[in-house]
Amino acid sequence: MLRSYFQLALRNLWRNKLYSALNIGGLALGMAISMLMLLYVIHEYNYDRFHPKAQQTVHMTIEQKRDGMQLNSIAVSFAVSDRIKRQVPQVEQMTRLISSDWQGKDIIRYQNQQFFVKDIHYADSSFFDFFAFPMKQGNGRIALSQPSSVILTASLARKFFGQADPMGKTVVFNNTHRLTVSGVLEDLPSNTAFTFPMLISTSSFKQLAPAWRWETAPEGETYFRLSPQITSQQFASFLNKHVKLSDEPKVKVTAIIDPLTDMHIGGFVTNSMVGSYVQTFLWIGISVLLLALINYMNLTTARATARAKEVSMRKVLGGNQRTLIGQFFVESAFVSTLSFCLGVGLMLLLKDPFLSLIDAKIDQAFSVSSFSLLTLAGILLMSILVSGSYPAFVLSRFAPIDTMKGRINLPGNLSVRQVLVVFQFVVSITLIFCTVVAQQQLRYMQTKDLGLNVDQVMGISLSKSLGNHYSSFRQDILAQSGVERIATSAMAFYSGGFNVWSVKTAKIQKPITLAGLSVDSSFVPTLRLRWKNPPQDAVAGQLFINETAAKELGIARNPLGQVLTINDRQQEVRGVVEDFHMSSVKDPIQPTLLMVGPDTSRGFADYNGTLYVRFRKGVDLQQQVKAIGQIVQKHAPDSPFDHYFLDDAFNRLFQTEQRLANVLNVFTAAGILIACLGLFGLVAFSAERRTKEIGIRKVLGASVSSLVSLLSKDFLKLVALAILIASPLAWYTMDNWLQTYTYKITIDWRVFALVSLLALGIAFLTISYQSIKAALVNPVKSLRSE
Repeated sequence: MLRSYFQLALRNLWRNKLYSALNIGGLALGMAISMLMLLYVIHEYNYDRFHPKAQQTVHMTIEQKRDGMQLNSIAVSFAVSDRIKRQVPQVEQMTRLISSDWQGKDIIRYQNQQFFVKDIHYADSSFFDFFAFPMKQGNGRIALSQPSSVILTASLARKFFGQADPMGKTVVFNNTHRLTVSGVLEDLPSNTAFTFPMLISTSSFKQLAPAWRWETAPEGETYFRLSPQITSQQFASFLNKHVKLSDEPKVKVTAIIDPLTDMHIGGFVTNSMVGSYVQTFLWIGISVLLLALINYMNLTTARATARAKEVSMRKVLGGNQRTLIGQFFVESAFVSTLSFCLGVGLMLLLKDPFLSLIDAKIDQAFSVSSFSLLTLAGILLMSILVSGSYPAFVLSRFAPIDTMKGRINLPGNLSVRQVLVVFQFVVSITLIFCTVVAQQQLRYMQTKDLGLNVDQVMGISLSKSLGNHYSSFRQDILAQSGVERIATSAMAFYSGGFNVWSVKTAKIQKPITLAGLSVDSSFVPTLRLRWKNPPQDAVAGQLFINETAAKELGIARNPLGQVLTINDRQQEVRGVVEDFHMSSVKDPIQPTLLMVGPDTSRGFADYNGTLYVRFRKGVDLQQQVKAIGQIVQKHAPDSPFDHYFLDDAFNRLFQTEQRLANVLNVFTAAGILIACLGLFGLVAFSAERRTKEIGIRKVLGASVSSLVSLLSKDFLKLVALAILIASPLAWYTMDNWLQTYTYKITIDWRVFALVSLLALGIAFLTISYQSIKAALVNPVKSLRSE
């Protein structure tokens, strides 16, 4: 029986090539898109779930309130974490990580090659009891229990040693300390929040870290493994009630506990946009798949009349409704499986461009994991059930007597198909609207006045070696014909961070939190900040603030000469700059201090500061960068040339928005294409059914334009109804999305008009092709065939 069902399915597909191509092609495209989107979604939701007892592992964040400031830190004092381990019996085990690049990057040298390496961490020997990162060579626990030992990832080991065996070899850390390679770690999987390229044993911390880091109480990122009897919420509550979390009496400390499995999406330390971003991908994937399934149901039920006699003859010959339902389900399963196979091939073809589009990485191992394969199986099963259910039950209900008399009572013949068409275009129009608004918001943020100028500015990472020759190094750069100005700061603009200072004034004794940046006297003109109240001169030791800081401190009317108490030290305001963005324009402008230091000192270099070089317009940037790289090597041969351009760093702050805009662009086009394929098929079938009517109308003198209008108007009405439904839905969605931004566009009514005209235009072009084709058919041929 199944064999006959498959034969019938193949015969029907071959007999109706246009509708088969529309069904299989549209469904395959929808499946491919949903596979890509859902693969990404399950990848994001499975971050760090592969570790042993991941559900019992938690991460601790400290929220501190001191002098009116609230600071959140993932670094927990070793004294506090040890105290928690002793006093909380539900803590089974603990491990800690200490970041090495507290400000800047570390230099790793092997023989004649050296590199800046970011995200190096010190780790306890218990690290591998918590985290199941497989070792390629060596024993991780033993390696991290030995001083001056280091574990490299496989890619970093290849970068240093090529194909040679790295075990036992020595690398130099920051040009001073020798570390022995005691293990090689397989490259970290894509579904982990950890990014370290190197792990150094915690026992080496005192020897390798700057003095200020170990003379005070050391602190690090802390993970606990809890017993199954306590939840993360109960653990946090117990800590805040019963454990002393700070040794400073005037500091109020609160512990915030995140389960390891929630840290990537929904964790306290993660970007709150991650969860909503992944949910957006999920809904787009489901919506596009539904569009494709609706196409199948619409085209299948629309062609019901073509199969009415077949169904009736089967019933007359003894076939029951259950058998017919089985037949149509088998046909749907056959079409869905064909589409699925084609969709899988399309997905594999589009996977790399898709991941590049959203700037993401998914390992091959995860792509063929049980999670991924179950997702693919779920898409196939859902497609078979959804696409087969409605057509099977509808087509199997034909009454033989009515069919033989020419009366075909098709349940939902008109209303259900209309609802499905409207739903398709509601989704498509909503996607178009969201795409336009997202692009406008992204363009607004990228072109917003920053209060400074980042074009033609390059940042260079400083090192102690450069600090030793800072004066001559500075002069050599200024001697380059393409260099306009240079400046320095303690941290990398748009790539590093900033300090936080507690500030008081004579009138305001309650401390106010201000962002702070240590800069030299050339910083303001080099970055082209604008003066609100300029100083008489800009020399070392002066203090500048921005307009927002002047308002927060209550000195906006007469700021110059005002004395500020900064961390118990008094200093006079000598200048006020106009507000500028020192971080993303998604965030409000912060009250900011600029502490001016001497530009000939080693201070900036000692603290891994940044040198900014502004190039003149029209210069060959590639040639200038090469020349400056040679100057760096001349003055600091043991220091790598690490640089970036400020405009690139600024644009990276909008990666989430850029990825969302890219996804909306591509998948909006795909959604529209799928909806139009369905509409194309429905119009073609409508024209086929009305062949005799069209012929008679032409004989009676109907024009081509009137016939096109006749065939088009009903479908265009459905698109117009979809516009009315989609517009408020899309506006509500994007208005809520825009509320997450401090600086945002206002949704213009003209966007609705533009999207509506675009949707109607696309629908009309889709409809008009088949309508004009039908209207131009010779009426004699149409009537003869009837």
